[in-house]
Amino acid sequence: MDNKIIYFDSGLKLIHKQMQGVRSVAIGVMVAVGSVSENEQNNGISHFIEHMMFKGTSKRSAFDIVCEIDGLGAQVNAYTSKQSTCYYTISVDEYAENCMEIMSDFLFNSTFDQVEMDKEKGVVLEEIAMSEDTPDDLCLENLASAYYKGSNLGYTILGNAENIRNFKTADLKDYINSRYSAGNMVVSVVGNISEQKATELVSNYFDKNVFKGGYKMQKQSHTPKCDSVVTVKPLEQSNIAIAFPSLEFGAQNYMSLLALNSAFGGGMSSRLFQEVREKSGLAYNVYSYPSAYYGDGVFSIYLGTNPKTTEQALRSIKQEIIKLKNNGLGEDELARVKKQLKGNYALSQESSAALMRVYGRNALFLDEYFDFDQKIAEIDQITQDSVMDIINYIFDFDKVVTSYVGKEINFDPLKIIKD
Repeated sequence: MDNKIIYFDSGLKLIHKQMQGVRSVAIGVMVAVGSVSENEQNNGISHFIEHMMFKGTSKRSAFDIVCEIDGLGAQVNAYTSKQSTCYYTISVDEYAENCMEIMSDFLFNSTFDQVEMDKEKGVVLEEIAMSEDTPDDLCLENLASAYYKGSNLGYTILGNAENIRNFKTADLKDYINSRYSAGNMVVSVVGNISEQKATELVSNYFDKNVFKGGYKMQKQSHTPKCDSVVTVKPLEQSNIAIAFPSLEFGAQNYMSLLALNSAFGGGMSSRLFQEVREKSGLAYNVYSYPSAYYGDGVFSIYLGTNPKTTEQALRSIKQEIIKLKNNGLGEDELARVKKQLKGNYALSQESSAALMRVYGRNALFLDEYFDFDQKIAEIDQITQDSVMDIINYIFDFDKVVTSYVGKEINFDPLKIIKD
């Protein structure tokens, strides 16, 4: 078997997959820490720590970190989501150890210098401002906050400006010491590197340094209540987002959910794109997507349209939902989206970086390796009935939430979708 999970005594996990046909190695350190791990007083700290990890260690300056990575012809980056933070490098195989050493240094030896913090606060505050000035981002962020009202899943990843301004070095170190524990962390190594070599490097650079605390993220589930949030802005486009309940990460029948999304709003051949944009000319941007979390999930629809046609476009989306609920997917339509899913999975197998993320997330939250052949078998097993089960579960009009950003309107988007 060319991919497996290796368990260290500390609680740290390594997921490894060797790809002998490539010259790259992608290394990702995934921590089950995100906005869901926060509270009102420190919301935004997970993302801010991600930024600060690159701002200097006890032996490297911020410039040294990026200069050394560039000097290897490698890439280094990171991202924060609601439930995880990932730091990663992509390099030629011969420099995998160099990258691990650099990552180990900034993960375990960052100084979080107050001068650097004050500068980076300005960067993150600009990021928050940019998000608030981007109508579709704001619309979808408001949707998540309304859908997950009362749950930590409703916290924004960027946090709020006041929290960012108040963070101190001690706040970051305390948070890391309580959250960045071995049992809450996975190292994902994919590419032209053997299991023996990957295990040796992870043991030397991560397992020997990682915090041995017992913190581990717990599942969070949420039952939404019908809600509508409206933000009036002088925009030339109406932005509308709709949320329904969906499946959690790793749930059974998840492939049927992906098939439904592909047919409904996941691409250019989808019903929403064809009916709302191509045939009716009511929108430039219209799509759907599922977000799967550890313990919960949400199915979102986004629409950007002219203010004059907003109500008409919304009714068109509602009509497509009703068609799904009444008739499900056709046999030919289902066959087409199953081929799309297989193609997506097959193409993803050629990217060490993509596989690093997929394997890492599976190991982090499900404690299992990603089995490509099993996923293909699950796609083959999708039926019209299994998709109809998902349709009936998702499109519950007693649990729908809407978000609107745009010019003042004289109708309620929630009422149009719900009634």
